[in-house]
Amino acid sequence: MTFKARIQPPPVEELNEVQRKVYDATIKVLGAPIGPRMVLLKHPAIVQKWSELAAVLKAASYPASVRELIILLAARHWDAEFEWYAHEPNAVKAGVPRDAIEAIRNRRPAQFADAQLTAVYNYVTSLLDKHEVDDATYDAAREQLGEQGLIEATVLLGHYSNVALTLIAHRVALPDGEPSPWGSDPGRSPTP
Repeated sequence: MTFKARIQPPPVEELNEVQRKVYDATIKVLGAPIGPRMVLLKHPAIVQKWSELAAVLKAASYPASVRELIILLAARHWDAEFEWYAHEPNAVKAGVPRDAIEAIRNRRPAQFADAQLTAVYNYVTSLLDKHEVDDATYDAAREQLGEQGLIEATVLLGHYSNVALTLIAHRVALPDGEPSPWGSDPGRSPTP
């Protein structure tokens, strides 16, 4: 598998201990040296802290379905194909309803039978679309996640917006042969 991006990672034999740890972890998770961390290997301090923050957020107080819903919302908001590619299977496995995933992919409102996912969806889409959250939406999210969970969810959204922007700016491509998750709607910033 060929890694395609504007910035290439350093040669494997030149990686320091921190870089090699991140490189190996990426292969363990994604199966190949692909994704945003390959670009960030050029900056060991950032890739280390980024990876540490990702680990903290993965251990958040809410279920994986909440985490993966937030990631998919960030991915689609920013039209980050690789982010969607890497997380759609995780969202399905975590229990995010397939019809909600398809609604998000197609830029339609998503519906949930689950009160927690509904509250998170409303909170995140308000932040992304309106750049603010009204009191009722905020209070519903806080009731479902607790204060710690709400802080974690907000930081997760910011982190995966950062991931999306990194992917877009450096044109981190999908793996060879992988179609765009957007189908005939390439979004605002397709990768070549």
